Amino acid sequence: MIRRFVCGVALVSLTAACTQPTEGTPVAAAPGDTVITTTEEPPYPTTEPSYPTHTTRPSLPTTTTSGPPLAIAKRKTLTTAPACATFVTPTDVGRLTGTTATAEPEDKGFCSYTLDRSGTPAGVAMIVLHESLDAENTQSTTFEGNSAFRLTTIDTTCDLRIALTDDQSVKFRVLWVSLVLSGPAEPICTTVEKLARHVFGKLPGNS
Repeated sequence: MIRRFVCGVALVSLTAACTQPTEGTPVAAAPGDTVITTTEEPPYPTTEPSYPTHTTRPSLPTTTTSGPPLAIAKRKTLTTAPACATFVTPTDVGRLTGTTATAEPEDKGFCSYTLDRSGTPAGVAMIVLHESLDAENTQSTTFEGNSAFRLTTIDTTCDLRIALTDDQSVKFRVLWVSLVLSGPAEPICTTVEKLARHVFGKLPGNS
């Protein structure tokens, strides 16, 4: 007679052994006997281990009210955004960046210019009046005696954020000047500072 065993646990290493025929004579269980079926315990925990709860990185200051007090040597009070042409023109942008600048449509304090050199795209310049002074991943500096933050990622990009006032009732409290320029004639942040100085001097306020 041939007797076959059927395994209750599907372990790969035991599959072949469990399906092999074994010689022997089957013995019927007595009426009062109890048939005990055992299963092999898995060699690993059955519950998922607990891991430390993920904590988010502390948020850095994003407005002029957070962080240390702002230094304001030259205050600019802008309750409404002046037209871009009142503080900078495409000719000004082109002269300061060494390119030909073309103004894009402006929108409530957002001034954007496309730059080209000899008909070839060279970059973009943006001048933005904003309410937030986002200091994340920036280098603290000063500009005309006011608190400022500089952000530069590669040698063709630079962003300068200048606090205009610490008065929270003023809508436009920050001047952002950003420049992306290929083949700059001087360090890119030097050009940004020149452009920012031109704009800053033309902004209305209590300088």
